[in-house]
Amino acid sequence: MPDALGVGVIGLGEIGQFHLRGYARSRGARPVAVADMNATLVASSSAEYDTLGFHDYHELIADPGVQVISICLPHSLHTPVTIEAVRAGKHVLVEKPLAISVAECDQILAAAQSAKVIVGLQHNQIFYPAHVRAKELIDSGAIGRPLQLRLRLAIGGKYQGWRTDPAVAGGGILFDAGVHRFYLARYLFGEIVEVSAVTDKPRTDGEDQAVVSLRFGNGALGVIDASYHGPAKMFDDAVEIVGTEGALYLSGVEAEFEGFRTGPALRLYDGAWHDLRVPGGDWADSVAASIQAFVDAVRTDAEPPVPLREGRRVVELIEMAYAG
Repeated sequence: MPDALGVGVIGLGEIGQFHLRGYARSRGARPVAVADMNATLVASSSAEYDTLGFHDYHELIADPGVQVISICLPHSLHTPVTIEAVRAGKHVLVEKPLAISVAECDQILAAAQSAKVIVGLQHNQIFYPAHVRAKELIDSGAIGRPLQLRLRLAIGGKYQGWRTDPAVAGGGILFDAGVHRFYLARYLFGEIVEVSAVTDKPRTDGEDQAVVSLRFGNGALGVIDASYHGPAKMFDDAVEIVGTEGALYLSGVEAEFEGFRTGPALRLYDGAWHDLRVPGGDWADSVAASIQAFVDAVRTDAEPPVPLREGRRVVELIEMAYAG
């Protein structure tokens, strides 16, 4: 194992830039190569991080100096690029979602198992300190028995570019920012055993609005209400949690990143509201923490912090929501 794993990042849009920053500040890894079809992004990123720059991602995958690859591409490209990287013997961190169907997830799982490399998912919000603290409070019994979970997602306008094509994104809002709501729900309340949804449009047309009902294995209920129909610059991803003895309110990790959040990150109600101080970082730091945890897993030959089965389950739940 080298002193620092050589990392290649494929896809240099916004999230790709945060992956580069995460690896640059990590212990045990460093960016050595980048790839994108956009020549300007390749030039600026390779200059900033002193890496090789490729316009053809096949060349990055083939580079012997690359041991780890981050895939930060449009969703429909996750499966073919991940499988190629895995078959080349590279460890891979895939941005959410793992793929755009359960069948594609299974293709990735099979390739990873055969190649005996470490492949994980970038579910950064489970590394956000306020979410971690909320889970600790729930698990400790601080709010009694968990009863209800509400995850909001109100965004001021649909993201443009490839996200407007359902065949590329996998659907609409549920397959975009909605992915975070599904894995965060499971992180906080445990396994989801029933799911159904109503949407304004079918998946093939790219839904802009959805209300998803959840039933958890512990008997609790939940709802994800997601919409692109908020006013301009809105990003509300607050989380509300109710138990028999108390309640929690999280004002939103992406709301903070987008400059929308107005209150404290975490509040506890136990007869009166208390603002809880949560030391740690913001959304960008949660991405870096997720990356560090993945690097540590590769270096110790351990299971990644978010294994492939977790990504598959999230895709399965979203497909169940679309089905009913």
